[in-house]
Amino acid sequence: MGDIIDERARGAIGDRRAFQKPGLETLRRYVRGDLPAPPISRLAGMRPTEAGLGKATFTMPVTRWLEDGFGLYWGGVYALFADAPLASAVWTTLPAGKAVATSELSLSFVRPMSRKTANMIGRAETVHSGSQVGLSMIQITDQDGRLLAFGSTRCLIADVPVDVGAEYAPPRLGPTDSADPYLRPPPDGDYFNLDQVMNGTPIDLQRRTIAGEKILTGYRTTAIDDGRCTGSLPSSPWFSNGGPTIYGGLLAWAAEFTMGAAVYSTLGRGDVFATLDMHIRFTRPALIDSGNLSLEASVNHRGRRLRISSCNVNDAGGKRVAMATSSALLVEGGVRELRNGRLPEEILAEDGGAETVLADRANPDGRPQGSE
Repeated sequence: MGDIIDERARGAIGDRRAFQKPGLETLRRYVRGDLPAPPISRLAGMRPTEAGLGKATFTMPVTRWLEDGFGLYWGGVYALFADAPLASAVWTTLPAGKAVATSELSLSFVRPMSRKTANMIGRAETVHSGSQVGLSMIQITDQDGRLLAFGSTRCLIADVPVDVGAEYAPPRLGPTDSADPYLRPPPDGDYFNLDQVMNGTPIDLQRRTIAGEKILTGYRTTAIDDGRCTGSLPSSPWFSNGGPTIYGGLLAWAAEFTMGAAVYSTLGRGDVFATLDMHIRFTRPALIDSGNLSLEASVNHRGRRLRISSCNVNDAGGKRVAMATSSALLVEGGVRELRNGRLPEEILAEDGGAETVLADRANPDGRPQGSE
């Protein structure tokens, strides 16, 4: 099966009608379906459900398309989702002819997703809206109201050249001969079963997946070494949020995925990890249809329970488009717990986890407190 992103993208790009009215009125038109969704929404299924002054609520299904090769959901999925409601909350405060672009995104992950997580709901609220900069924050919950993640963003506000009285033609929306990607059946099965994961070292397992990843975005791991990972991401029009650039949440997802892979390469047999938080800064726009982006991540700290990593994202010309950092919690023997039927959130919530992380941060060399 070929990559979905090799198909012609569907969804609205360059719809000037979106800027002819104030942001609040326009977002409500998206909620009602009066304006066509952009490609990234058609790819992943995220959509706005409520809009108020300074507030935006979005929802997104958690499909198996978002899993990795081991059947797990990584923290970057929260970033993929969060960027849209965070930016939209600021947009609802703006007059016609204004747009927002994410310059910084921070997320803390409260609990991991599993196949029992059917849906995510993101409720974002504006903290500040100025003439050039806007700030907003978000809480992401599952379909049962459990908190999954918390975050914030800084957006830059810019003018959009638009005639508020013009009659702009609707944009072309692409093919209609099949369901949107997120609605299609995902690839069958996982790469490995628990026995293989228990008996194989993480870095060896990763190297066996490099040539055969089945990810919705077309992301490819290009190299794995101890504590290092490089990847490649196409600049597909599928990644547009309505404009000529790649949606920031998609770049954040790719950066977190690459950092997570770098962390996983440092683990021992049967160990697992969970990303605790991530932060990404966007340095310049990444244009669609501009060649593959390259990602390079490395683990900068290896504590007894804590791993800290960073990632640079460059465009096809070698220019930096984003810089990210994250921290992750190591769970020794976590695969065995999964095998015994425990859920990921149960494993991570075991007594002593938070205290161990704090102790690890206080002892960067990984030694117990009081050791010589």
